Amino acid sequence: MPVPEVQPIPLPPRPAGATSAEVEAYAAACLAHLHLQGWSFGWDKTSRRLGCCKPRQQRISLSRYYAEAYATKDPEQLWRTLLHELAHALAWHYHRSMGHGSIWKRYCTALGIPGERASVRGIEFAAPRSEPRFNLCHQETGEIYRTYTRRPRLTPARLKTCFIPGRKDETLGKLIIKPIAS
Repeated sequence: MPVPEVQPIPLPPRPAGATSAEVEAYAAACLAHLHLQGWSFGWDKTSRRLGCCKPRQQRISLSRYYAEAYATKDPEQLWRTLLHELAHALAWHYHRSMGHGSIWKRYCTALGIPGERASVRGIEFAAPRSEPRFNLCHQETGEIYRTYTRRPRLTPARLKTCFIPGRKDETLGKLIIKPIAS
């Protein structure tokens, strides 16, 4: 099937800065201007990617952590990432095309980011770590083997079959998940 030609798409004027409020306002203006009704923009807390387009939820998001880093060091990359995700939204909305194929590339060119790649090397930064909230520990001795920031999905029945490698005899059936007292 031939890939349709996509004409250059003029976008609303970009704000001077790159604060979170300016990014949110610009994203909303772009979504309206591109006739992407039902689509929304938001922030996420990922530290492994700059942006994300979830077509089935009709949502575009940017990493709050990367946005904070790029806002001062390289705001142009922040805007480029937003356009990258908008190209995904357009490709899905009008062609049901996902991924970084030829339709997406044409929308990138139309949005003013020709030669866009599937991924870029991000600014190196230390991702914020949440404080641990749960411990995997021995029910009798209280020895802690692991900590978790979210409650693990281990059920009590499943925990009865778990053990610490190399210490099976002393830990089999004796592990519990305990919340850390704050």
